[in-house]
Amino acid sequence: LSPQAPQPLISSALQLLSESQSLNSSDPQPLIFEMDLEFEKAASRLKNEQKARLAKEKAKRIQDQIKAEEVKKKQAEIDEQINKKRKEQQAVEEEERLKREEEERLTGGVEFKETYQAVTLNGDSDRVTLPVSALNALDFKGAMQQAGPMFFELTTREGGRTHAGVLEFVAEEGTIGLPSKVRNSLGAVTEADETMEGGYNTRVQVKYVRLEKGTSVSLQPRGTNFTADVFSTQGPSKPTYDPVRGKWVLPGVEGILHSALQPLCALTLGDIVKVEHKGTEYELEVASLEPKAEVSLIDTNIQVEITASKAEVEEQERRKAAEEHRIKDEARRAEAMAQRSKDAVSRLQDEPGPGVDGAKTLALKLPNGQRVQRRFLASASLQEVFDFLDAGGHVGAESYTVCTTYPRRVLDRTRSGETLETLGFSAQEMLLVEVGAP
Repeated sequence: LSPQAPQPLISSALQLLSESQSLNSSDPQPLIFEMDLEFEKAASRLKNEQKARLAKEKAKRIQDQIKAEEVKKKQAEIDEQINKKRKEQQAVEEEERLKREEEERLTGGVEFKETYQAVTLNGDSDRVTLPVSALNALDFKGAMQQAGPMFFELTTREGGRTHAGVLEFVAEEGTIGLPSKVRNSLGAVTEADETMEGGYNTRVQVKYVRLEKGTSVSLQPRGTNFTADVFSTQGPSKPTYDPVRGKWVLPGVEGILHSALQPLCALTLGDIVKVEHKGTEYELEVASLEPKAEVSLIDTNIQVEITASKAEVEEQERRKAAEEHRIKDEARRAEAMAQRSKDAVSRLQDEPGPGVDGAKTLALKLPNGQRVQRRFLASASLQEVFDFLDAGGHVGAESYTVCTTYPRRVLDRTRSGETLETLGFSAQEMLLVEVGAP
């Protein structure tokens, strides 16, 4: 609108502008505010939904991770169990393989195992008698084709075990003849009458085996007299040095042991070997063997060692235990005396001077003959006298008493609370210190 416009036209324009403003002022302003609120709510709701969705997804990932870990753990446990069973199976198979190899070494592939009733067989050897059927079975299974002597492992249900050779195949069917050495080693019963009232003979399981040659054996006397009786035996010559065995030997003793071992063909750990000397029979137990716990004595040079008897070993162990107990007891007493001396030093009062009225001078004669002297107040207790002796280490004994000379009174620690005055001590008193309880 320019200033040159006609006045009516200006008026009309102003009127239209006024009406337009009037219309604009009549628009509802709250509608714009409500639209803004709805937009903010929608945005907030969308944001919350996004947070919830993210939290749910995170929780699901965590749950999935936990499940995956559990599956992994269970799989590891399953794998561990499988590996454990596999190792156990391998160990069983290895043990069985070693058993088969040991069985092959022992038997040479000959599987002979029978059970027989034990009967007495005279003789001092360790060779048994078996029935003819055993010979036929051994021959059929190839034992006769094996090199070397024939040995058998003999065992009983009661736990007996030894090894023996075979003397003859002449025993009655179902029986085995046992000489004295084998019976003693097995603890076998051979004289029962095979009735419920009279008892039954031992049943012995017999197994064919092969034995390595023995190189050394230790024999342990069961009694205490063997060493003194047999080792005093003089041989045909003085002790001589054997360079092959590398030690001094006693021909006399070796002769006795040689006579005892010569009839035997095998030894087993725990066997009982009887030795006879000057009409006396001694029992020796096989304490150790080399190279195995069961060996052959045929065509072998075996070293024999005599160890201390069981009674001597028990006596040595008793003395050792007594000495250990004595050492511990002395250590305990020394510790107790040291503590008592320490406590006495802390309690002991200063010695009163020479001019203190009523002081008593005590002269104490010690167990070693020496004398010690000290002044005590009349009001001092007998405990202070004990403290004086303990603090100075004058006695050196855990238990001791003090005694008056005349009349003789024995004063121990039960009276330590009484004073010197109530005990009737004079100004000059002689006391004897005696070790031990009153």
